[in-house]
Amino acid sequence: MAKELTLKAIGVVRSKITQPPQPDPEKVVSEIVIDSSLTEALDGLEEFSHLIVLYWMHQASAGQPPTKVHPMGKQEFPLVGLFVTRSPHRPNPIGVTTVRLLQRRGNILVVQGLDAFDGTPVIDIKPYIPGYDSVADARVPQWLTKAYGISQKLGDIYHQLIDRYGSQHWWPAEEPLEMIVGAILTQSAAWSNVEKAINNLKAARALSPKALRRLPLPEVATLIRPCGYYNAKALKLKSLAHWLGDCYKDDLDKLFATEVNDLRQQLLSVHGIGQETADSIILYGANKPIFVIDAYTRRIINRIGLAPETNSYTAYQTLFMHGLPTDSELFKEYHALLVCLAKNVCRSRPLCQQCCLNNICQSRR
Repeated sequence: MAKELTLKAIGVVRSKITQPPQPDPEKVVSEIVIDSSLTEALDGLEEFSHLIVLYWMHQASAGQPPTKVHPMGKQEFPLVGLFVTRSPHRPNPIGVTTVRLLQRRGNILVVQGLDAFDGTPVIDIKPYIPGYDSVADARVPQWLTKAYGISQKLGDIYHQLIDRYGSQHWWPAEEPLEMIVGAILTQSAAWSNVEKAINNLKAARALSPKALRRLPLPEVATLIRPCGYYNAKALKLKSLAHWLGDCYKDDLDKLFATEVNDLRQQLLSVHGIGQETADSIILYGANKPIFVIDAYTRRIINRIGLAPETNSYTAYQTLFMHGLPTDSELFKEYHALLVCLAKNVCRSRPLCQQCCLNNICQSRR
């Protein structure tokens, strides 16, 4: 058996996506620039709607890959052989994706759905032939069927919500610090009351870490009185302001440049910031992909019948993080849409007849 093989790239991927996390690949439009000497080899390809693209995953880590892994890196999936998965960490990091061909311009193919980063070498291209390239009676393990079933249902929920309510464009704030302050003040409070408190802070020119540190605690409490629990929340705001000054010299850009897991742990160390608040700051302030879990989300997911085995925050978050593409914009819209549904229809006493999720909800009346 030959120890080495020689491969020659026939082209390269050109994309705005240069590194992880990759947004939903199905929405990404890329170009495949084929070597000009092979332009004639593309003649007739534009008559096909889909192509199979083989490429070299050049960003995959070097070294000997493990022989067993958890599929998609998810610990809840069983430990299986490497070749049972699509992990990029393989002896030969070859990727295969079926894409939609949008346009051919000479030696350039414009495609949608290519799960590859900018600069990825392309090894080969084949036309997708229905029937020949699909198998009707294919069998897959039960764990994979369950995983894709949850992903499909989460996707269906999102599309039905977006069709009903449209984009929510959250978070309602003019600048990052206002967003952070709002995330703290909205704990156990209606947003209309939070807006009143924030407007009071603005009017008093107290919406800055420096001003919050300078003002006495009772004055901060008076300004945010409309949002309730004002004494406790005033202490939280003061703690945040001191932390921002001590650790980041009030530089939010430096704060938001921190890696997600490290940023989350740091935020959780600040008095008054719990998991939901920390994740709201990370998602809406730092624009990093993490799903926010609140009481509204738990209520809807439980009623639909997708509740995880445990009632922990982490279990609910894992459901979304592993069931959806890693995309901060998607996470923002999804969370906001769930809040919209809970406030308008899926209330403590639900208005099931008005719900756009009636067709998939196990608790519908």
